[in-house]
Amino acid sequence: MIAPRTIGLVLALVLLLTFPSFAQQLYIANEPQMALQVLNMNTTPPQITTLFHAAGKLDDLILNSAGQLIYTIPSLGEVDLWDPTTGLNTVLTTGVPHARDLEIEPGGQTMLIASYAPGEVFRYNFATGALTVLAKKLGTCDGIKYDPYGNLYVVANHNTIVQMNPVTGAIIKTLVLEPHQAVNGGDGLTYDSFTGNLWATHDGSTGEGLLEIPITPAGLGTTFTFFDLESVLKGSAPDGLKSDGKGNLYLGSIWTADVYNIPSGTITRDIVVKGADGVSLVPGTY
Repeated sequence: MIAPRTIGLVLALVLLLTFPSFAQQLYIANEPQMALQVLNMNTTPPQITTLFHAAGKLDDLILNSAGQLIYTIPSLGEVDLWDPTTGLNTVLTTGVPHARDLEIEPGGQTMLIASYAPGEVFRYNFATGALTVLAKKLGTCDGIKYDPYGNLYVVANHNTIVQMNPVTGAIIKTLVLEPHQAVNGGDGLTYDSFTGNLWATHDGSTGEGLLEIPITPAGLGTTFTFFDLESVLKGSAPDGLKSDGKGNLYLGSIWTADVYNIPSGTITRDIVVKGADGVSLVPGTY
């Protein structure tokens, strides 16, 4: 007969393996509150603190190598930078209609900006401030992401993942997620080193949840897997998405901020934040 203490230790080990540690703090671009915030998930209850009030409703949020927050304001066609050390906010560029998701390119000298409508991808040069158009006529643009092989992906026209030539902007491959219906389909996009695949948030006719999109060094394949989270999200709209590379995905779901554990296939944290759109992990807390 196995002793109760032994059973307890085994159960604890299983839980540790199933639910790896997650980030303790999360930056949030709060859309309706027009604010940059930080969510401390290590307190009981979790605490959210407003860091800066922006000039309009926010969308995506990323960090550069210096730990500065770069975010979009779609209504202004603007991309700003906020420095958590100095508390200073800087307008990086304007003139990007309905600026949505962001991706700093390999090498860190330039950044791509997804323009929701008219469906374009812009390239911004950090050193010169120059803004150029990489791709046009994509319908709409949301999530945008590189993989470690240098392949570039964009969520285009709501229901399609496209693989794009990062030099010419030409479409190399496409993966249709579902029949087009209004604004259904993918939104946020991230690469996850734990699975070696792309992941996308999904809010479409087939439900609310996450998509896992297998890739190879050549880029997109022809398949994906949908994980339905509607019963947990309960009407929230999954949007922003980041990976910690340790088996956890972080979602800005508008009403809530969520942590999805890949090995267990479950939402392990579901925290009411009333406005979470873009999210990024706070360096040093995961």
